[in-house]
Amino acid sequence: MDSLTHAFVVMLASPETLSGISLFTLVLGAVIPDIDIFFKPLSDRYPELYMFTHGGITHSITGAVAMAPLALTGIYLAGSAGAFPSAGQGFSLVVPGICFIIGTFTHLILDALAYPGIPLFYPFSPRKYTAGVFPGPSLVLFAASLIFALITLPGYGGAALNLAYAAFALLFVLASIAIAVIVQGRNHGMAIPTLNPARWFVLKEDEQQYILSSFNLFSGPGPEKIFPKYTNTTPRDIQDLTRNPEYQRLRFYSYIITATRDGDHVVFSDPLRSDRIIYYPPFYTRLILPAPE
Repeated sequence: MDSLTHAFVVMLASPETLSGISLFTLVLGAVIPDIDIFFKPLSDRYPELYMFTHGGITHSITGAVAMAPLALTGIYLAGSAGAFPSAGQGFSLVVPGICFIIGTFTHLILDALAYPGIPLFYPFSPRKYTAGVFPGPSLVLFAASLIFALITLPGYGGAALNLAYAAFALLFVLASIAIAVIVQGRNHGMAIPTLNPARWFVLKEDEQQYILSSFNLFSGPGPEKIFPKYTNTTPRDIQDLTRNPEYQRLRFYSYIITATRDGDHVVFSDPLRSDRIIYYPPFYTRLILPAPE
């Protein structure tokens, strides 16, 4: 999901008794994992640092916890300098620190609802986890949050609008979860949502191929499309290539990977994204490496 949605969700869910600094750290925690959008040039230049990208290390439990002391140190220095005059004497970071952690974990939970998921347990595993409820990002929630922001930031709106936004967001999430459960129950395979809540992709695989089909809640399953896993090569032939940092970066961005030997090179690709069947994430859809001897 987007940072705008994260910020409004935690603001509306927060109790009115929170002090200004606590509310600030709550919202800061809810949006700070997306600071990784500034890290991408680093991972672009150095493929071994592929986790330093959007949806990478700051979207893990370890990364979220590691950001807390850094952020709170800055807040403490600002508070000591009088940036939060309402804090008064005896400035403490206990409650703001708890609010910051709640905000970051709220961000992780919401992002884990969407494809392609986030690496919750990095550095122990780079695997992405998702409940598969939304396509990433959710344009519906982003549009609702944007409209809410345009109305409330100039000073309009009020309690009724806040309640309407919160109710809409909650109902949309619950409806999306219900649809995901229905689709998963009717299909065997990995169900991938699209921007159309009624239209899904279903991905199956065996040792030789990936099988992609569409599924519509109203018309049922659609035609299948086959993607061979290996063409003119074998898993054993490319075993060493899969340790290459550029391959690991491609793996992190991809839903599936196919391998095709073309002369002196092996072409790795995610056909779901390279063929624009799925558009997000748009980076690193294809990789060409020298074929092993």
